[in-house]
Amino acid sequence: MRRLSLETRRQIIRVTTILGVILTIVGSIYISRSPMFKPGGEFEALLRRMGVFAPVLFILVQTSQIIYPIIPLGLTNVIGDLIFGHLGGFVLNATGMIIGSGINFHLGRKYGEAFVRAFVSDSDFDRYIQKMNEGEGYRRLLKIGFIAPLFPDDIFCMISGMSDMTFKEFMGYVIKYRPASMFLYTYIVSNVIQFIYQYIHR
Repeated sequence: MRRLSLETRRQIIRVTTILGVILTIVGSIYISRSPMFKPGGEFEALLRRMGVFAPVLFILVQTSQIIYPIIPLGLTNVIGDLIFGHLGGFVLNATGMIIGSGINFHLGRKYGEAFVRAFVSDSDFDRYIQKMNEGEGYRRLLKIGFIAPLFPDDIFCMISGMSDMTFKEFMGYVIKYRPASMFLYTYIVSNVIQFIYQYIHR
């Protein structure tokens, strides 16, 4: 079988991302209007019937989102917060995020440049590699990327796999810096969404 070119792989990722954005918008509109998703509705009852499988399923979804975020802007974090509450959602989000970050690191380490380039432009890749070769400069960038919202931190995980960083050191950065910023971003966006929802339906 002929191997897909870099540009073809990038095109597939772009199309998948666009479809993810469209489905997210359509799904958000449907959820906001459907009585099924109101507090005490059918969806909440379904989750209760699923028992322990509901959080396990969510962790799998969240892990896949870290590896390749089809649903944009970290909205799965917000979904977890809205469904399982601030504490429960944070634990599940953090679990999926930590697992997914570790997988991304190993993908970068095993498949290297050919794999990572499919997710970023050539200019961005070259810039990240230049930073990576700076050693401590890259580690500072990694901290900032994990703390600040909307940074391509999942790409940083892959790039880290290409560096001289050990898996133990990398996971130390993940556990120390990613959960706090994720919780803050999720908490703010979740409350904004709930405010808008209540304003529309009052």
